[in-house]
Amino acid sequence: MSDVCLILEGTYPYVSGGVSTWIHQLVGAMSDVRFSILHIAPYPNARREHKYPLPANIVDIQDLFLYDLRDEGRLSPAPLRRRNLEALGALHEDLLAGRWDKFKEALPYVRELTPADVFRSEEAWMLVTKFYERYAGDVSFLDYFWSWRSIYLPLIRTLQCPIPPARLYHTVSTGYAGLIACAAKTTRDANVILTEHGVYTHERLLEISQATWIYTPHRERFRVQTELSYFKRLWLGFFDTMGRLTYHHADRIITLFDGNRIKQIAAGAPPSKITVIPNGIDVDLYRELPLKQQRGARKTVAFVGRIVPIKDVKTFLHAARRVAAKLPNVDFVILGPTDEDADYTQECRALLRGLGLEERVRFVGKVDMRDWYSKIDVVALTSLSEAQPYVLLEANAVGVPSVATDVGACRELLEGRAPEDRRLGPSGLLTAVAHPEETAEAIIRLLTDPALWNAMSEAGRGRALRFYDQDDLISRYLNLYERMMR
Repeated sequence: MSDVCLILEGTYPYVSGGVSTWIHQLVGAMSDVRFSILHIAPYPNARREHKYPLPANIVDIQDLFLYDLRDEGRLSPAPLRRRNLEALGALHEDLLAGRWDKFKEALPYVRELTPADVFRSEEAWMLVTKFYERYAGDVSFLDYFWSWRSIYLPLIRTLQCPIPPARLYHTVSTGYAGLIACAAKTTRDANVILTEHGVYTHERLLEISQATWIYTPHRERFRVQTELSYFKRLWLGFFDTMGRLTYHHADRIITLFDGNRIKQIAAGAPPSKITVIPNGIDVDLYRELPLKQQRGARKTVAFVGRIVPIKDVKTFLHAARRVAAKLPNVDFVILGPTDEDADYTQECRALLRGLGLEERVRFVGKVDMRDWYSKIDVVALTSLSEAQPYVLLEANAVGVPSVATDVGACRELLEGRAPEDRRLGPSGLLTAVAHPEETAEAIIRLLTDPALWNAMSEAGRGRALRFYDQDDLISRYLNLYERMMR
């Protein structure tokens, strides 16, 4: 048995990024706490590797692969199969109606189902046809049937996942990780903490509204849509339900800034459960790094982050073209892993060639940012959605001014979240989402105004030191763990 079981979806230790950095920081700073990890991924991947050296206090890692059907199991005896599928159907109806406490009653029966029961039995066929007639009679049954399978396969895999024994369960999202936390709460009689960096249901809305993997009827592809298709709304409803279920079962909900708290309440989180604990960094590790000398002729602007659609690298590239046209002495680097979404990375490389920027922009890949901050004049962040991005915390600590979209906690990080913080002055400039013109103008302004650059550099150093030291983050979580471990 571990002290704390971290339930993680698509992140640490196999995927790098801000959330993974936060987890690595948290675990590494609590050497006396024994952690286990339940990691959720779509498919088995024999080539995956740890992106971080694992601290010695991580005592176990267990995997759940949502779409792994290598073993469907056998059909259960008919009476058990009928009873358990009836429980699954009743749970479906109860959750749609917001009867969250029914989850505990239905879970033991649902956990007895095999994938074969759910996808190859006559009773399951009758269940899906009943749902179709009740909720989706105006769309194609064939389309509904395959969407139903796509939703229920990972759902059943999640509900049947063996839960590692622990004194406390800490999930770092709602969604499938949150669903396992709900199961742990009801079967292990343990407390559950939920930390949301980005609000999961909000991020799924952004993803699903642009998704091409969700079926859209042929006739709808060629006319302007004022709302999402039925099947996109079906997926959104599924993720929304898992979010509300997790909020109901979590004993404490932690978020990074007040804007997230407002989104969580709107998505069904009880306000009394929510606490704001901002991210922090090891300020001493960064503030001693040397700054790039501003007297040099050439300037460097860096995009720092994963090459994925939600980071909107394409807006950065369009902004780079505008800056390059006005300032011939500026180079651009893209610092971050390129293997998380290979198709999007290829699209960005093609756009780079189309914009004629091959000589001005480099994809560098994943790097140790401490080796790069002394080479950078401005950090640029063009994300469609963020929580409290580490890159802005680090840039503040080093004293490199930033240009960032006005999403998540970016305004707090660059302008301050409290009167004392705001008196330090801004440490960067904010822009609209998907607005390369504004991004380019902000970059040009910082690169051509030395007085502004120096003022923002000093403000960032002061802000990181006074308001975002990781010692406060660690002590608050350690106190929370000690109070809630059983």
